[in-house]
Amino acid sequence: MLTFFKRKADTDTPKKQICITGILAGILRPGTPALYLYRGELIRTSTVQAILEAAPDYVRFETLNTIYTIAFDTLPDQAVKSAA
Repeated sequence: MLTFFKRKADTDTPKKQICITGILAGILRPGTPALYLYRGELIRTSTVQAILEAAPDYVRFETLNTIYTIAFDTLPDQAVKSAA
């Protein structure tokens, strides 16, 4: 009797990484997409899976497809004050 074995799909492929300077345009929360402003455009990501790091000058988070690092050119609370 012949038996064929299926090869397992490679699930450990590294995710794409994006490092930019921008501004978060909303609250970063797992289970929802992230919104950020980059070069005058509002960008929406796929669903956030985890927040990896959060610091005063940057945030690092993982979505379904990508790991993002967003460095703030201004702190998020200062950006809100300057927009008002």
